[in-house]
Amino acid sequence: MGKLQDFFVVSASNDRMFAYLDYTGDNDKSELRLDRNEIIQFLHDNKITAGIDENALDTLLTVNNSDIYPLLIAKGVSPEDGKDGKINYEFNLDDNRTNKTSNWNFRDVMRIPSVMEGQRLATLTLPTSGITGSDVFGRPIQARPGKASRLKSGENVVFREDDLSYYATIEGQISITERSIQVLSVFEVKEDLSMKQGNLDFVGSIIIKGDVPSGYTVKAKGDISIFGMVEAATIIAEGSVYISEGLSGLKKGFINAGENLRIGYINQGTVYAGNDIYAENSILHSNITAKQQVFCQRGNIIGGSISAGKLVEAKDIGNRLGTKTEIAFGFNKTTADREKKLLAKKEELQGTLSKLKTIEKKMVDQENSDTAKAKITLLRIKNSYQKAADQLEEAEKTLEQLTAELGSEHESLLIIRGHVYPNVIVSFGKFKRKIERNQQYIEMTLEKNEISMQNIK
Repeated sequence: MGKLQDFFVVSASNDRMFAYLDYTGDNDKSELRLDRNEIIQFLHDNKITAGIDENALDTLLTVNNSDIYPLLIAKGVSPEDGKDGKINYEFNLDDNRTNKTSNWNFRDVMRIPSVMEGQRLATLTLPTSGITGSDVFGRPIQARPGKASRLKSGENVVFREDDLSYYATIEGQISITERSIQVLSVFEVKEDLSMKQGNLDFVGSIIIKGDVPSGYTVKAKGDISIFGMVEAATIIAEGSVYISEGLSGLKKGFINAGENLRIGYINQGTVYAGNDIYAENSILHSNITAKQQVFCQRGNIIGGSISAGKLVEAKDIGNRLGTKTEIAFGFNKTTADREKKLLAKKEELQGTLSKLKTIEKKMVDQENSDTAKAKITLLRIKNSYQKAADQLEEAEKTLEQLTAELGSEHESLLIIRGHVYPNVIVSFGKFKRKIERNQQYIEMTLEKNEISMQNIK
């Protein structure tokens, strides 16, 4: 081994990742007989134990040329750092703009990023620890482990360890920050609705802290609260609707509340509520339908029509000018129109079934009824008959539901705590009474198929 030390010197780079074999030039190298094992032992004696390059050894053994020095004889293995944890979102974060199709509404400028209850929102990929490296001296070089994702499950979001995924616990608006993912049950507009937001359609509730101008549509599966005025716009909620000022509908404004409506006033609008309507002030020249009750205790009901299932209560109804105003109980026009259409459809389906039955009987009685063509025709008739029968059954069930919805006009009540003026028409089902002169402080009910009027003061 002393011979090799007379001819060569081993050095390492400052980071200990590379080792070099250099020829000193002090002695004649031609007298040296190199052996692979002796070279490896020489490197080990100089503490170079890892990453010895076999190709470099071959070069040293076969090339007798001083130009190859210093020869890179060993290379360390760099550590492979771990990969950071990451979040893979299960929905398109950029899908918040509407597609501009041929029938595109220019007010549909934005989609609220919404998710459903139980929907998987994102999946977590855990960080890796990395792969340890080593220098030419065989010392380990630790890899840097990947960083864990800091995304936390926020409001209405749960993280499940079994599949490392985030899930929504409610329907609502998805909201993602650098630190958390959450689902908001309320979408809020902190100003008047404008082209910046456009039409709104949300799976939760909506709060608008301003006005809703004409032409816009606001829909929500939850409630809608508007702290301003609604013009000739469309407001539809499966829950309740609250409007602090009122509806100035210009004969185009429309409100549909699945539950209750609380509003300042209603002027020239069409309004429907699945339960009750509370108008703080007047209801003017509007078509109002409530399945249960309509309250207008501090204002007037002038013009238009009011349909309610149980109760209408107002300060004044009609005016001194004799404006026609209708109050109807026990049914509403929407339900009545639907019932009329269903009855017509029922009659039509019954006629169709009768005709199909007649055609089938004639074909069966024919002599050639056993032919393939006749059998196919009979099969088609039977299919058509079954389809019509199913439609008839569905229509009859819907009619039963509508009948239950209409309720009983005998349980309805009209309360007037101020004046009721001439040309006000009050209907309890098919029974009508027209007010001919000014009355005060009265209530009206249906008793023994007659509309009675009683003083309440």
